[in-house]
Amino acid sequence: MTKRSLWRLAIVLAVLFGCGYFFTPLSKVKLGLDLRGGVHFELEVQGQEALAADLRDSRDRLTARLKEKGLPGAVVQVDGDALRVDGVGADQKATVEKVAKDYFSGYAFSAEGDVFRLTQRDSYQKQLKDDANKRALEVIEKRIRDIDPANVLEPEITASGAEGNRIVVEIPGIEEGDRERIKKLLATPGHLEQRLVAKAPQVYFNSKEEALAFFKGTIPPEFELFPEIESERQARRTGQSVAKAKPGEEKISRWVLLESRVAVDGADIIDSHRASNSQTEANEVNFTLNKKGDDDFARLTGIASEESRYIAIVLDRKIVTELTAKEKIIGGAVRISGSFTAQEADDLASQLRSGALRAPMKFLEERVVGPGLGRDSIHAGVRAAVIGFAAIIGFMVIFYHWSGVNAIVALTVNVIVMMGLLGSFRATLTLPGIAGFVLTLGMAVDANILIFERIKEELGLGKSVPGAIDAGFDRVFWTIVDSHVTQLFAALLLFIFGTGPVKGFAVTLTVGVVASLFTSIYISRYIYDWVLEHHPGTKTLSVGSHTFFKGSSYDFMKYKGTAIAISWGIILISLLYVRPWNLTHSNRIHLGMQFVGGNDMTVRFRGAMEPETIRAALARQGYSDASVVAYENPDKSIRDFAVKVKAKKEGDQKDSTIQANALRAIFKQLDPEGATSALPALNLEGSKTLTDTLVKANPAGIGGDETALQAAYTPFAEKIIAGRDRLPSGLYQGFAELPQDLPQVVRDTVQKSYRLGAVGILKDESFSPSISGEWTRKTLTAVAWALGAILVYVMFRFTASYAVGGIVSLIHDMLMALALFAAFGYEFNVPVVASFLTLMGYSMADTIVVFDRIRENSHRPEYRRATVTKLVNDSINQTLGRTILTSMSVLFVSVCLWLFGGPALKDLAFPLVIGVITGTYSSIYIASPVVVYWDQWFGGKDKLKQHA
Repeated sequence: MTKRSLWRLAIVLAVLFGCGYFFTPLSKVKLGLDLRGGVHFELEVQGQEALAADLRDSRDRLTARLKEKGLPGAVVQVDGDALRVDGVGADQKATVEKVAKDYFSGYAFSAEGDVFRLTQRDSYQKQLKDDANKRALEVIEKRIRDIDPANVLEPEITASGAEGNRIVVEIPGIEEGDRERIKKLLATPGHLEQRLVAKAPQVYFNSKEEALAFFKGTIPPEFELFPEIESERQARRTGQSVAKAKPGEEKISRWVLLESRVAVDGADIIDSHRASNSQTEANEVNFTLNKKGDDDFARLTGIASEESRYIAIVLDRKIVTELTAKEKIIGGAVRISGSFTAQEADDLASQLRSGALRAPMKFLEERVVGPGLGRDSIHAGVRAAVIGFAAIIGFMVIFYHWSGVNAIVALTVNVIVMMGLLGSFRATLTLPGIAGFVLTLGMAVDANILIFERIKEELGLGKSVPGAIDAGFDRVFWTIVDSHVTQLFAALLLFIFGTGPVKGFAVTLTVGVVASLFTSIYISRYIYDWVLEHHPGTKTLSVGSHTFFKGSSYDFMKYKGTAIAISWGIILISLLYVRPWNLTHSNRIHLGMQFVGGNDMTVRFRGAMEPETIRAALARQGYSDASVVAYENPDKSIRDFAVKVKAKKEGDQKDSTIQANALRAIFKQLDPEGATSALPALNLEGSKTLTDTLVKANPAGIGGDETALQAAYTPFAEKIIAGRDRLPSGLYQGFAELPQDLPQVVRDTVQKSYRLGAVGILKDESFSPSISGEWTRKTLTAVAWALGAILVYVMFRFTASYAVGGIVSLIHDMLMALALFAAFGYEFNVPVVASFLTLMGYSMADTIVVFDRIRENSHRPEYRRATVTKLVNDSINQTLGRTILTSMSVLFVSVCLWLFGGPALKDLAFPLVIGVITGTYSSIYIASPVVVYWDQWFGGKDKLKQHA
């Protein structure tokens, strides 16, 4: 072996071992939520609330400062985005202006007679919003860390959005039963205030209207009205029974009049934790104040004890509890008592300890994916990948013999390099990512087919084996680069404009393109060189004898006008059928929940269940427009249904949450076991709620406080839920399926406290209507950028005629795929958009193969006096075989994804199946004719060929 070959072998081995290090063992590969299960939230910081909070805070500070300056009669009120100062004479303008300039530099001062206004400056508003965004990210990270201090769950918390006001939180392993707790912990601002109950003739009211009527329509500026929220905790404290509010809903017990001035602010809290009352053993929350807070609290309790007034603890503009003080309290230690559960106390302590959000959070999107659905998705995706890979291996070996083995070795290296790159980037593998992985295999084989076909062509011209190999690689090098670059454009745009699973698809596609370039050009060439080195002077090469369309001389351009008319006619008819210009009233275009807002659930039933039954139940509850689609399951004893319900127009995420809870209630009613038993269903339970049940029952008689009981029973609950998720059906079908190593007393308690239930919710995704328009804009922007990028690149590499032909061909392929996709009733969702962008890249890659041959032939002497039509016809005929073969390789894997990838990949794969077929057709009958027409009409100096 020569020194050069040794170096190349060393490079190849180094790449293989290096890539292998990053993904072996396979447990290093990070799975996305759609494969692993968990929760995904996208929240938006409500910046306007931060501005309003600053106005309220500045109001109190301005009132105090004006009193210090000898203006006790000054009345400061919030008026829009400004502070209005009344009760001060015009002669005191200089004093008010100086206070504003010295202490409120973010406000612009103005005066109209004896009324003064301080208005927030634009720059100050931007600063407040930026601070709120930054603070929100910090607070959420702290709160998640409190939930998972050991980082076992590996949560991902990232900022997003053009203004940085979006926060994406993904927590694997969190179950449906724990979602509401996580939502509350993330979205609650945690802003604690302590205020005195007002000194007024009446301070408690049954409604806000009653209070306004009492004060003749306007609450005095020195007072504020706050709601006191009725809760289970409050009921336990008073000994009364209260109906549990549904998640997303709150019941106000009364309205309480408090002083406007905040006596103690939660910003002064330096520590907070749950504690147990030594006398009652009830849970409480203790927190410690800094020096300023200590002084303020001492002043507050002194007033309360002297005047026998209540102190209201206000959390996020809602009254938590009311306390009394018998004497002034100093030392900075404050206790909130009440009948908290351990979780309630822990969560409240976490909110206070992590600090308050500057502004509340709005949920734009939330998804819950059960581990069972993820396992099914992995099996379906892997099955499609294996079948596609096997089909490619069989085709390459049969068609190209030992050169086909060369391609398989390169393809295997491609897989290793892809996995290594994904591991080194710590990329997350999602379900669309698996699809991207499978597609990359087909696209990688494309490059080998181009090389092998060119080698056969060069051998046919009489060149030696080494010469044919050199010419084969040299002549197709730029064709391969051009085709891969156009695919890279699509992948990068997916990454820029996509989120979540789409980013996973984009990352996989990107590393696949890079790996394909390396393996098809470097690895395949190295294998050929190694063979030639060990067999010098060889006269033959095992590259197969099968050749499609060899020597064909079809006059494609003769029918170019007819072909263009027919294909665009099909597009027009399809568009007239689906009517895309009337999206809101068209029943032939199915938009995913990301584009319209609403709830998307996957529900699993054990036993017989029909979609008509579900539709009827939904219609009875007002969801007559719900979509219910049944999916085939290998286990015939269970049935899966995709249920999609659109959100109300002008609704928000709170409405979607209420709607989701209503849908769950409907599914529970459809459970045949529910009619005979009022017990909760174990198949719908989460580990946290199951733990609470075991703690309450305490079947093992464990001593200690609630914390000790939680620690003792949590492992049993997690084992029960994990056992359910590992079952093939994802549902317990008998109590005998409970983990065998459970203590008998725990097993007996579960059987006594639960029925199994015949329904389970595998996936629950909720999208706010406010985000749907944003998804649409992102989609159109990504498509526009992809078209523009490809146009510029093709103009750079070729000429204007090629660029126009390529773009017209792209538009044709996109419209054809879109029209047929809608006509066949498939649903447009975000992963499907990813497949359409991938289609753009592949369609252009196929066209570039023909364009490269046209350009190459245009410089040959034999075509100098030939017509442009002959030049294009001959180029198409010469590349027809490889065009068909490369399309077949991608078609193999696309069809495998479509047929065997499961319901989640079916919609994503269909555009690719259509796209491969139309892309092959358009490279011949759309792109090439447009090039001819453009050359004839606008050729000028850029004509395809210059006559001698």
